[in-house]
Amino acid sequence: MTSPDPSETDVMGSIVSTPWPRRPRRLATVLVEELVDRLVGGELAIGATLPTEPMLCETFGVSRTVVREAVKSLETMRLVTVQQGHGTRIRPMAEWDLFNPTVLAAAVRHDTDYAILEEIVDVRRTLEARMAGQAAEVATPAAIEVMQRKMVDLDASTEDPTAYLKADVAFHDSIMAASRNRLARAMVHNLTVEAYRSLRYVGDPSTEHIRATHGAHRRILESIVAGDATRASTEMDEHIIDSWQRRRPAPVTREQ
Repeated sequence: MTSPDPSETDVMGSIVSTPWPRRPRRLATVLVEELVDRLVGGELAIGATLPTEPMLCETFGVSRTVVREAVKSLETMRLVTVQQGHGTRIRPMAEWDLFNPTVLAAAVRHDTDYAILEEIVDVRRTLEARMAGQAAEVATPAAIEVMQRKMVDLDASTEDPTAYLKADVAFHDSIMAASRNRLARAMVHNLTVEAYRSLRYVGDPSTEHIRATHGAHRRILESIVAGDATRASTEMDEHIIDSWQRRRPAPVTREQ
């Protein structure tokens, strides 16, 4: 029996099949993303009826099966309500599942007045301030060491905005991990992963901005290491809102 080629075996000696070819994304997924973007972007008014199945099939060049699967996804996201005999209607934004990554991504893209980004900042303030206080109370020596290493990464990145942003995210995550509040950490991650893709949220930080942010990071860490939960929570809350106010784009004024 011919021995298998080493490149076709794994570290345990088992034969590994050739890599699966990359398949194109399912048509229903593509259609969902397109429809979500159009609905969130206001192409159809709240309460309006979604185009009929035949119209969607013709517009997007897909089958009825694909359209029905996509509409079910929109219903799961609470973007639409399917009413037998009355069509599929667009639901009010207050009812949308904004924790769904597809919906949230579209909401951030179309957030011209920064309302969604403001709400993300508010949620971060609430959850991260709480987790900073918890970290001050329960952080282990190992967790403190991780936070201190992340602070060193921040120290080394103050002249490079791109590197500093990456180190900033890692520093905040180390605090959330130290808090042991897994659910709150997951909620912040799910919200900010979309926000950080928006240049309007990230902004274009100046050297002065980075210095101010860096000082806040150091004060937060010092409070946590000192075991001062109240101060750690306050420092985190003030840091998040101050940082956002520094980088928040100025409102666009329209000529009359």
